[in-house]
Amino acid sequence: MEHKTYKLNDGREIHIRETQPSDKDQLELFYDSLSEGALRWITPMSSDEMWQRFRYPDYFIGLVIVHDDRVVGYGEITKDAERYYGELNIHINQDYQGVGLGTSMMIMLVKEATDQLLHGVNLSVAAENRKAVHLFRKFGFQEQRTTLELYHGEKHDTLHMSKVLNR
Repeated sequence: MEHKTYKLNDGREIHIRETQPSDKDQLELFYDSLSEGALRWITPMSSDEMWQRFRYPDYFIGLVIVHDDRVVGYGEITKDAERYYGELNIHINQDYQGVGLGTSMMIMLVKEATDQLLHGVNLSVAAENRKAVHLFRKFGFQEQRTTLELYHGEKHDTLHMSKVLNR
């Protein structure tokens, strides 16, 4: 997977690259840095869950966004046991949202999943998370069903979306 460098409008230079085992501590710090608003829609990974990504790399496509040697974003596609479908997750620090990093990460993740011949990618997103829903629709993800799920003790409509990559 290729490494990309971007210069943001405010002059910050960020890098998007494949995750590495040495990112584990930075990923823990990343999740600790997220605001209450950013955490509203996600459940941060535990240390054990992060370790699994590096222990079984054939089942994960993972990217980090790095600024000043600090992880400020994480995206992954977790492959199913047959490596036929994947489940997408993207998390970006609140101070780096709205500048196109989600789009850049989506391009790289979907390309890599396509190159690895995954048949499709699924995801779940709170319907109220309008920015994320817009991003996923922009990339051709289609709603399959809606369920009522708990996010940190509150019930919200959850959209289950998918995209076919390879037939």
